[in-house]
Amino acid sequence: MTVARDIMSSKVITIESNLSATEIAKIMDKNKVSSIIITKDQLPIGIVTERDLVSKIVAQNKKPSEVKIIDITTSPLVVVSPLAPTDEVAEKMIEKKIRRVVVMDSDQPLGIITVTDFVKHLHGMLADSQNYNKNLYEQLIEDWEDWMS
Repeated sequence: MTVARDIMSSKVITIESNLSATEIAKIMDKNKVSSIIITKDQLPIGIVTERDLVSKIVAQNKKPSEVKIIDITTSPLVVVSPLAPTDEVAEKMIEKKIRRVVVMDSDQPLGIITVTDFVKHLHGMLADSQNYNKNLYEQLIEDWEDWMS
Protein backbone atom coordinates (compact mmCIF):
# COMPACT_ATOMS: atom_id res chain seq x y z
CA MET A 1 0.00 0.00 0.00
CA THR A 2 1.30 3.43 -0.95
CA VAL A 3 1.36 5.98 1.86
CA ALA A 4 1.83 9.76 2.07
CA ARG A 5 5.59 9.66 2.63
CA ASP A 6 6.00 7.66 -0.60
CA ILE A 7 4.64 10.43 -2.84
CA MET A 8 5.36 13.63 -0.88
CA SER A 9 7.82 16.29 -1.96
CA SER A 10 10.31 16.50 0.88
CA LYS A 11 11.47 20.06 0.19
CA VAL A 12 9.66 22.08 2.84
CA ILE A 13 10.46 25.71 3.57
CA THR A 14 9.27 27.13 6.89
CA ILE A 15 9.35 30.83 7.76
CA GLU A 16 8.29 32.80 10.82
CA SER A 17 5.09 34.82 10.40
CA ASN A 18 6.59 38.31 10.81
CA LEU A 19 7.87 38.76 7.22
CA SER A 20 6.30 40.75 4.40
CA ALA A 21 4.76 39.25 1.28
CA THR A 22 7.67 40.61 -0.77
CA GLU A 23 10.17 38.74 1.41
CA ILE A 24 8.14 35.52 1.16
CA ALA A 25 7.88 35.80 -2.63
CA LYS A 26 11.67 36.21 -2.87
CA ILE A 27 12.21 33.13 -0.68
CA MET A 28 9.76 31.10 -2.79
CA ASP A 29 11.52 32.19 -5.98
CA LYS A 30 15.01 31.48 -4.62
CA ASN A 31 13.99 28.00 -3.43
CA LYS A 32 11.80 27.22 -6.45
CA VAL A 33 8.78 26.27 -4.34
CA SER A 34 5.13 27.19 -4.76
CA SER A 35 4.28 27.29 -1.06
CA ILE A 36 5.82 28.01 2.31
CA ILE A 37 4.78 26.80 5.75
CA ILE A 38 4.30 29.74 8.10
CA THR A 39 5.37 29.27 11.71
CA LYS A 40 4.93 31.12 14.96
CA ASP A 41 7.39 30.31 17.74
CA GLN A 42 8.72 27.55 15.44
CA LEU A 43 5.32 25.77 15.29
CA PRO A 44 3.50 25.48 11.94
CA ILE A 45 0.36 27.65 11.88
CA GLY A 46 -0.52 27.91 8.20
CA ILE A 47 0.59 28.00 4.59
CA VAL A 48 1.08 30.66 1.92
CA THR A 49 0.99 29.70 -1.75
CA GLU A 50 1.72 31.46 -5.02
CA ARG A 51 -2.03 31.62 -5.56
CA ASP A 52 -2.42 33.45 -2.23
CA LEU A 53 0.10 36.05 -3.38
CA VAL A 54 -1.78 36.55 -6.64
CA SER A 55 -5.37 36.52 -5.35
CA LYS A 56 -4.86 38.30 -2.02
CA ILE A 57 -2.26 40.88 -3.06
CA VAL A 58 -1.75 41.37 -6.79
CA ALA A 59 -5.41 41.02 -7.79
CA GLN A 60 -6.40 43.46 -5.04
CA ASN A 61 -3.72 45.97 -6.08
CA LYS A 62 -2.01 45.87 -2.69
CA LYS A 63 1.65 46.71 -2.20
CA PRO A 64 3.42 43.42 -1.30
CA SER A 65 6.05 45.11 0.87
CA GLU A 66 3.25 46.48 3.09
CA VAL A 67 1.37 43.19 3.50
CA LYS A 68 2.38 41.04 6.45
CA ILE A 69 2.40 37.41 5.49
CA ILE A 70 0.28 36.46 8.50
CA ASP A 71 -2.56 38.47 6.93
CA ILE A 72 -2.74 36.17 3.87
CA THR A 73 -1.81 32.88 5.54
CA THR A 74 -4.28 30.04 5.11
CA SER A 75 -4.85 28.49 8.50
CA PRO A 76 -5.21 25.97 10.00
CA LEU A 77 -2.98 23.65 8.02
CA VAL A 78 -4.57 20.57 6.53
CA VAL A 79 -2.22 17.77 7.54
CA VAL A 80 -1.81 14.03 7.18
CA SER A 81 0.40 11.44 8.81
CA PRO A 82 3.37 10.11 6.82
CA LEU A 83 1.69 6.68 7.06
CA ALA A 84 -1.71 7.82 5.76
CA PRO A 85 -2.77 5.77 2.72
CA THR A 86 -2.71 7.84 -0.45
CA ASP A 87 -6.39 7.11 -1.11
CA GLU A 88 -7.23 8.80 2.21
CA VAL A 89 -4.98 11.75 1.33
CA ALA A 90 -6.74 12.15 -2.03
CA GLU A 91 -10.16 11.96 -0.37
CA LYS A 92 -9.15 14.64 2.14
CA MET A 93 -7.91 16.94 -0.63
CA ILE A 94 -11.14 16.48 -2.58
CA GLU A 95 -13.31 16.98 0.51
CA LYS A 96 -11.46 20.16 1.55
CA LYS A 97 -11.07 21.39 -2.06
CA ILE A 98 -7.36 22.01 -1.63
CA ARG A 99 -4.38 21.55 -3.92
CA ARG A 100 -1.81 20.57 -1.30
CA VAL A 101 -1.64 18.88 2.08
CA VAL A 102 1.21 18.95 4.58
CA VAL A 103 2.71 15.69 5.80
CA MET A 104 3.42 16.09 9.52
CA ASP A 105 5.13 14.02 12.18
CA SER A 106 4.17 15.48 15.56
CA ASP A 107 4.71 19.23 15.10
CA GLN A 108 7.27 18.94 12.31
CA PRO A 109 6.42 19.18 8.60
CA LEU A 110 8.14 16.37 6.69
CA GLY A 111 6.81 17.16 3.23
CA ILE A 112 4.00 18.43 1.06
CA ILE A 113 1.74 16.50 -1.28
CA THR A 114 0.40 18.47 -4.24
CA VAL A 115 -1.92 17.60 -7.07
CA THR A 116 1.23 17.31 -9.20
CA ASP A 117 2.58 14.65 -6.83
CA PHE A 118 -0.64 12.69 -7.35
CA VAL A 119 -0.32 12.96 -11.12
CA LYS A 120 3.22 11.57 -10.89
CA HIS A 121 1.97 8.80 -8.60
CA LEU A 122 -0.92 7.98 -10.93
CA HIS A 123 1.42 7.85 -13.90
CA GLY A 124 3.64 5.39 -12.04
CA MET A 125 0.67 3.27 -11.07
CA LEU A 126 -0.64 3.15 -14.62
CA ALA A 127 2.77 2.19 -15.91
CA ASP A 128 3.08 -0.59 -13.30
CA SER A 129 -0.40 -2.00 -12.98
CA GLN A 130 -4.08 -1.61 -13.64
CA ASN A 131 -4.89 -2.29 -9.95
CA TYR A 132 -5.68 1.20 -8.74
CA ASN A 133 -8.64 3.19 -7.55
CA LYS A 134 -9.31 4.80 -10.94
CA ASN A 135 -12.51 6.59 -9.91
CA LEU A 136 -10.88 8.34 -6.97
CA TYR A 137 -8.03 9.71 -9.07
CA GLU A 138 -10.36 10.70 -11.90
CA GLN A 139 -12.47 12.64 -9.37
CA LEU A 140 -9.34 14.35 -8.00
CA ILE A 141 -8.35 15.47 -11.50
CA GLU A 142 -11.91 16.61 -12.36
CA ASP A 143 -12.15 18.60 -9.12
CA TRP A 144 -8.74 20.15 -9.78
CA GLU A 145 -9.90 21.24 -13.25
CA ASP A 146 -13.02 22.82 -11.67
CA TRP A 147 -10.89 24.67 -9.10
CA MET A 148 -8.64 26.02 -11.84
CA SER A 149 -11.55 27.51 -13.80
